[in-house]
Amino acid sequence: MNAELITNYIKEINPRESHDKKVQEAVRGFIELFPFLRVSLFAYSPLTFIGESMIRIDASGTYTLGDIREDVREIPAVHSVVHTKRAALVSHAGFPDKYVNRFNLSSLIIVPVMQCSTVVGTIFLDRYTGTGSLTKSLLSPLEHYGKCLGQLLYEPYDQTVALSKRETEALQQIAYGYSIKEIAVLLGISPFTVRDYVGSALKKLKVKHRGQGIAEAIRLGLIH
Repeated sequence: MNAELITNYIKEINPRESHDKKVQEAVRGFIELFPFLRVSLFAYSPLTFIGESMIRIDASGTYTLGDIREDVREIPAVHSVVHTKRAALVSHAGFPDKYVNRFNLSSLIIVPVMQCSTVVGTIFLDRYTGTGSLTKSLLSPLEHYGKCLGQLLYEPYDQTVALSKRETEALQQIAYGYSIKEIAVLLGISPFTVRDYVGSALKKLKVKHRGQGIAEAIRLGLIH
């Protein structure tokens, strides 16, 4: 797999498509260009160390996810990838049993998704279909594609986002690592109201997941 083929695949994604559609097509490239049957994209916040599921694509279709949210420091294999900023071939042994059983995991590759020098997500690839053994020779081109995906995830676009004071406060506290219940106590409001503020902020930022919302708000200078 050469860099030119990867670059051309990204270039062929229709620029007129919605941002979410372009991201889906880019994620699909991991199974179009590489010998795997399943790919999953997770958003990642370097401030909170939280990884959050976004998209899974396999032979049966494309699925928008949001039911997995974990501190990657509790999963050594993932933490190593976001810390070193290097792709890794790992076994299922380093993952919680609940995910090994749910997704029938064996060996897989984890790829950092990079925006400039910052890890903003991870890609999980499994169900290898290559003719030989799964080896580390795939890691370098996968890392290159991860960087291309990161640029697409947070590509510049003309947008002025105006968050309310409460929306900004709620996002900022999430970026600091506080839970919804803890933020409710800090702000003197109910957890349901905090969720409403977070939800409305994500809509304004045109993202679906907290990790992606935090990264986008930081990029726009709305929080730090």
